Amino acid sequence: MNSQTKWFLAVGLTLLAAASPARSAQVKALGVILDAQGGQIGQSAATAGTTIFPGDILSTDADGDIKVRIGQTSYELVGDTSAAFYAGKEQPIAELRRGTIKVVDNSTESFVIYASDVRIVSDQPRPIQGEVSIKSPCELEVRSNLGIMDVVAGSEKRTVDHDHAYRVVPEHSVVSTRDRAISPEDDDYHRNHTHAACGALVAQNNKGVVMAVGDSHFGLLAVGVAAAVTIPIVIKALESPDRP
Repeated sequence: MNSQTKWFLAVGLTLLAAASPARSAQVKALGVILDAQGGQIGQSAATAGTTIFPGDILSTDADGDIKVRIGQTSYELVGDTSAAFYAGKEQPIAELRRGTIKVVDNSTESFVIYASDVRIVSDQPRPIQGEVSIKSPCELEVRSNLGIMDVVAGSEKRTVDHDHAYRVVPEHSVVSTRDRAISPEDDDYHRNHTHAACGALVAQNNKGVVMAVGDSHFGLLAVGVAAAVTIPIVIKALESPDRP
């Protein structure tokens, strides 16, 4: 290798090293994994202290559990759950892809959860403790154990007050989602998955559903003693390593 080739190689490596931190600095960390048992972030094992970046997809095994903090809001992904997280234009976004996600918010920061084409938004009173579950492609459950959340399905909106729950039928279910994570606020979001139409909500008395009349997307669920959300209210701050 002559001296000129060595010089070009050295310059190239220097420029590459200088450019890498600059690219990493452009991606702002979104949150951190607080605790993880039997879960993944992307294709890697999820561990406490791992940094979450916008578009990261987290998933749990059948008996797994992941607790994360995004901004001032805490989430828990229970067994067999998958969710992606985004910064959002005004508040953090959690996109539930399957399973159940629990949320705790003691701050003034708002949050939004997307599940199929249903949008769940935090209301003003704090604290909020609630959960969203995808029971089947055309059936969701939204429960508030404390505080208020607003749920939008199609042109309909319902307020879920504390100790109340709704069964929700989306206008369209998500049939399949590509591996690529795109924020629901992105113009290309709906090109990232395929849809199927869901029928009107029908009476299911054997499930304890108190039905609304007509073609409503919502059915009020009979709720006994609300189950406690398992995410701790006060969570110690954790420092996390940068993404490689």
